[in-house]
Amino acid sequence: MVYMILPLTVVLVYVCFVSCDDVGKPCTYFGGGRVSSPQGNLVNCSWYSSNACCQRTEVTSVFGGMYPLYGASRECSNQLNYLMCYFCSPRQHLWYHEKAYVCADYCRSLHEHCKTAMYHGESIGASYESGEDFCRGQKFRVAENGRPCFNFNPFVFSSASTQSCHYYARVLLGLFLCSLLRGQLTATCIS
Repeated sequence: MVYMILPLTVVLVYVCFVSCDDVGKPCTYFGGGRVSSPQGNLVNCSWYSSNACCQRTEVTSVFGGMYPLYGASRECSNQLNYLMCYFCSPRQHLWYHEKAYVCADYCRSLHEHCKTAMYHGESIGASYESGEDFCRGQKFRVAENGRPCFNFNPFVFSSASTQSCHYYARVLLGLFLCSLLRGQLTATCIS
């Protein structure tokens, strides 16, 4: 049992620490030497609060200037909200070079989930033939073929995202060590 848990635990702990290890990365959208740092009280982009390239006033300005979207599903709203927070990402140095590169699959998902939503009296599906057209229409570049790009993370809209990745890494490490000492994953390891 321990040998089955070990590879999964190692991978999950590594992923958690790598995603938390982006503090101090260059914020290429802003230039001028800005680096990512903790930003309390971020509205609309709160999942970046522990490490962001943006500041609260910038987020408020962007979201305050947006026109309303009518008839949007929850999934559409979540995906659009996430897209509009791209400039807060501490990983933007990987995919922002004069413009943001958005993953083609994300563009297609946006179009699929938002095609019936109305903007200025016309549906997104009628205004844009494809997801790629939609992203280009918003002045993003569409990335394909393995190019680093901004992609949707559905987990930021779940209740599980309220815990930090360091917390989950500690839990996983604790479970692994407990199972290693006991020879198997038991109820005493989980309680």
